[in-house]
Amino acid sequence: MYIYKRGINNIDSARQVEYTLSNGVDTCLSMSACLETKKPYNGLYIKNGKVIVENIIEKIEIKDKVYKMIELDTKSQNVSALEFITSIDLNENKIKYDVGNLEYTKTIIFSKEYNLQCIEYNIKNKQEEKAKFTVIPLVTYRNLFKMKSGNLVNFNDRKLSNGVMVNLSIINDANIVLQSNDMQFTYEKNFLNGVKHEYVNEKNEKEIFIEDLMLPGKFVVNLDGKEEKNIRIYISSKEEDLAKLNTKYIENELSAQNSIIKSKIDERYVELRDLAIAINNLALEDNLVSSLPYIKNYNKLIIEDEKSAENLNEIISDIEVFTDVVQSIDGQYLTFNKVNKANKILIMVRRYIKNIDSLKIENEEFFKKFALLKLWYVEIVNKVLQKENSLLLYFDIVKDIVYEMINNKEKLLDEIKYVALVYNAIKIYEDMVAKKEIEDVNIKPQLDYINNLINEKYWCESKRLLKRSINEEEEVATIDMIYSISLSYPLLASSYKVKILDTIFKELYTPYGLREYAKSSKYNNSLIYPKYMAHFVRANLMQNGVTNASKKIAYNMVKELLQDINKYVNGGIKKIYHEKGISIDTLGFDLLTNAEVIRLYDMLK
Repeated sequence: MYIYKRGINNIDSARQVEYTLSNGVDTCLSMSACLETKKPYNGLYIKNGKVIVENIIEKIEIKDKVYKMIELDTKSQNVSALEFITSIDLNENKIKYDVGNLEYTKTIIFSKEYNLQCIEYNIKNKQEEKAKFTVIPLVTYRNLFKMKSGNLVNFNDRKLSNGVMVNLSIINDANIVLQSNDMQFTYEKNFLNGVKHEYVNEKNEKEIFIEDLMLPGKFVVNLDGKEEKNIRIYISSKEEDLAKLNTKYIENELSAQNSIIKSKIDERYVELRDLAIAINNLALEDNLVSSLPYIKNYNKLIIEDEKSAENLNEIISDIEVFTDVVQSIDGQYLTFNKVNKANKILIMVRRYIKNIDSLKIENEEFFKKFALLKLWYVEIVNKVLQKENSLLLYFDIVKDIVYEMINNKEKLLDEIKYVALVYNAIKIYEDMVAKKEIEDVNIKPQLDYINNLINEKYWCESKRLLKRSINEEEEVATIDMIYSISLSYPLLASSYKVKILDTIFKELYTPYGLREYAKSSKYNNSLIYPKYMAHFVRANLMQNGVTNASKKIAYNMVKELLQDINKYVNGGIKKIYHEKGISIDTLGFDLLTNAEVIRLYDMLK
């Protein structure tokens, strides 16, 4: 975890580190290590994918001096508190500031139990004169990466006995409540206009977003000379009875959870511990993991009406997130033998699948994305079955999915990743049928059909690769080939595997992940993805055998990636690298990437 100490580290590095924290349910923080909110996905309090409290300003008044503690860039001013930061410990979530006559430590805590964020200050007034300490929250209401200046005067707000409630959206019934029993709240509405946020997208294009923020008021505490105080501010979506909060429990909640995780992993595997903690803290993708089935009622969507495109795009987007969640189950739960949790999520996803199936949507993009979710579902079910005998729990849905894929093979088998996943699903079903000691005569013809398809339409012997699709003119290596050799049941025979692995190594491999297209491809964008590395290493180990020698060779291939853990993302790994060393701005938390790197690490330890 990232640690900075004045005089030892360079404070500028704190701006490069993505600091992420969450309650593991629906609320998170995404900032730089110095608590800067410069990127469009940054925020102090983010709920359900919307930034609500962007940051807070701490103002210190001592005699005739005023200090504003924040990293802020607007059209008219640039405010920085970097020179006052003495230490940063993102393992303990503590940042220390010293302005000479006054010093304070800020600790940020999320409580899953109370579903709130607590910001605790320990303030020491080192002089004889009195001092004033003020906290000013900066409120917004925007989607990640969708930033624009808003007419914030429309926010409705009302003063509470110990804070303020701001209604952000009447339509969505969204509120933000800021409270403190230790500070005096002064209702004083102001606005901060022209706040700048920079962003480098995947095309290596720099974008600047401008935002307006609302300041609903300020929390103030006065300190006598030589006085020390502990104060807290709470941020949540509903009003809390602060007198009933167990503050000691809130303070220890996260460290207690992390201690449990650490106790289950050998202390030699420092990187794995950190990644496992990140997975635990960031087990959220729009509420998916902990509150499936999904909060939306899809049955209310009318796909045929004039808003069909909007509704359909929303469903497709959700399906993509669900697919990531399902794929993450291996590294997130099964690696640690948390089979019951894996079953719980798979059962909820099954309910979601049936819900969407009932909509009877006719759209090619939807069909393929939904098929991808179902096929990954079958793959993860098979991995669960390797851990425990729960055949009865999943047999029917696996059979339904396999027969749906068979009946729609003309729609699906024009792309190699679907060919590999369908073949894998049929083989998994074949194994389940054998265990139930029944017979299904439809299996072998379908497997023969796919094998013929590979030989006649996909395999390119001269270039030792599988074409991305039947209709693809370009015969170059693509990441979709990896699934033909990395799933539970590899599509290719051993002689083909060696050739594919060699091609992937030469054309797609880098020490930090795999390209999605070969270097020579017109589609290559120089982006590299760590999430594919577990597939690559597993395919190598399956081909060469799992020995100490083969694991050592594989480790050397991914050593730089594993060493990069925590270098840029606190408790995690970058979702995307750029081959030319350019830093691409993406969310600091990515469930699938972290889960896959844990799976990778587990294969090698």
